[in-house]
This record gives sequence, structure tokens and C-alpha cells, in this order.
Amino acid sequence: MRRGPMLRLVLGLLVSVAFLALVLARVDLAEVGAALRSANVTLLFIALGVVAVDLLVRAFRWRVLLEAIVPNPPSVVRAASYLTIGYMANAILPARLGDVARAYLAGTAFGAARLATFGTVMVERVSDGLAMVALALLSSLVVVSVAQVRDLQAQAVALVVAGFTALGIAWLALRRGPLARTRPGAVVRGLLDRLGAGAGALGSPRGAALVVGATAAAATTAAIVWATVAGAVGLSLAPEQVLLVSSGTALSMAIPAAPSSLGTFEFVGVLILTGFGATPEVGLAAVLLVRLVATVPMALVGLVVTWATHLRPSAMFAPPAPGGGEPPR
Repeated sequence: MRRGPMLRLVLGLLVSVAFLALVLARVDLAEVGAALRSANVTLLFIALGVVAVDLLVRAFRWRVLLEAIVPNPPSVVRAASYLTIGYMANAILPARLGDVARAYLAGTAFGAARLATFGTVMVERVSDGLAMVALALLSSLVVVSVAQVRDLQAQAVALVVAGFTALGIAWLALRRGPLARTRPGAVVRGLLDRLGAGAGALGSPRGAALVVGATAAAATTAAIVWATVAGAVGLSLAPEQVLLVSSGTALSMAIPAAPSSLGTFEFVGVLILTGFGATPEVGLAAVLLVRLVATVPMALVGLVVTWATHLRPSAMFAPPAPGGGEPPR
């Protein structure tokens, strides 16, 4: 492994260890175990069903985005299978590299340009991020009991605004500034144009409406999962509280950490739930059960799909199959 990726991995692990230490320092693990054992299994299975619906909603949204770059878009079920491969890879790779793996493998399988396919994944991430920031901001205005969380949300919004401002400045520099007339600028602009093809579906009212609607539906299913799992451990959350913990933990995944945002996800989830009156032990139990319901099954399905389709890491570097055929085996 090259020095840069190794350094990022080590730093991510250190961040995860630090946040996990903060969480574990304030809980009694025996009580966490008791809360897990007493959880309502029926509600957990209901939450698992909602996760399956969430997968289909996200697969539908991705298919809409792929329609702009793929001559024969995959079915929703096939799109969902590649989504689970991405989930599986994200569970074991740092820096959400599973999204890159999904784009490369799907681009090969669907006969699409890989950068454009990665562009569709970026549209997904930006859409989800904006939805989560909006929900976090709105819900934190209603929930007044978690001052620390409100501060975190304000910082998140500031970072998002700063990020979009930086992107705007970079775009102007590449399009109209002196950099636009240089060879490196032309190369970068070409790469961005190829990535931007992944947002082609947003150019039509139908495509934009479907993507926005599916993003709203995905945010809703994520909130329902949290509400159901919280109920399974005896927590009764108001709708605005559910939205805050759902959006807050989703935004925590933007913090550089170990695979699956280990540590940061737990820290933010426990912080929010204890602000609502839950004990740290019950809060941690709820967070762990959300992981169990939402992450583990999808990763296992992704592993099965990878095995069933005989995919291998070298397929990421194979040329796209003409006509959307399967990648070389």
C-alpha cells in the first residue's frame, strides 16, 4: 500500500479509537448487554423490512440517474445488487472506497463510462448530504434539549456552505479564470465534465423530480428504521427527535474514520439519545442495533452477490463490456 492511503487509514483508525474510547468510558457494558438482550425482536424484524424497502428506493433513484448514461439501464433489482456490493466494500474499506468500487464494477457491467457512473454516485451522496443537513437543521431548531448537538449541526452547515463556496470558486477558475487556458486546467475540466455526465438525469423535470422524491423517501425510511429500533429498546422518540438522531448519525459518516464510520457513528448517536433522556447504555444499545439491522444484512447480501457473480478485485480495472454485458470473470 502506498504511503498516502496507509497514512489515511492509520489516521482514520486513530479517530475511531478516540471516539470509541469516549463512548465506552461512560457506559456499563453489562447494562448494554442487558438492553440488547431485552430488545423487542419483532420490532427489529420490522426495521429489517424497512431497510429492504430503503434499498429498493435507493436502487430506483440510482437507476433514474443511470438512464442518462446507459443505453439499456439495469433493472431496479440489478441496481440494488450493485448497491449491496458497495455497502459491503464500505464496511471493510476506509474513506467510503466502496462507492468507488461500485462505480467501477457497475460501469464495467452496464457498459457505461466509469467516471460518469461515479458521477451518479456523487449525485446520490450530495443529495443525501443536503437532505440530512436540512433535516438536522430543522429538527435541531425544534429540539431544544441538546445544545451540544445544535452546535455540531451549526458546524456541519458551516462546513457544507464552505465546501460549496470552494467548489464554486474552483469551477469559475476552471471555466473563466487564467487556469482555464492552461493544459492542466483543460485536463481537470475534461475530467469534471465526464463526472458531470452522471448528473444528466437532473436536466429533465422528470429526472429531477424522481431523484428528489426518492431522496425524500430514503430519508423517511432511514428515520423509520431509527424510530423502530429505538422502540425496540424502550425509547419513545418524538418525530423531530427521530429526524435529529437519524440525520445527525448520517452526517457523522462524513468524519474521516475507520470503515463503517466506526466510533464516530456511535459517539454521535449516544450523544443525541442521551440528550433526549436515554441512559448511555440504552443509547449505545440502540446505536448498535441500528448497525446490526442496517449495515450487517446489506454487507452480507453484497458478499453473496459478489460470490454469485464471480466478481473479483481485478474486475475494477477491466474494460467496460460492450452492450452492458457482465464484466470478465
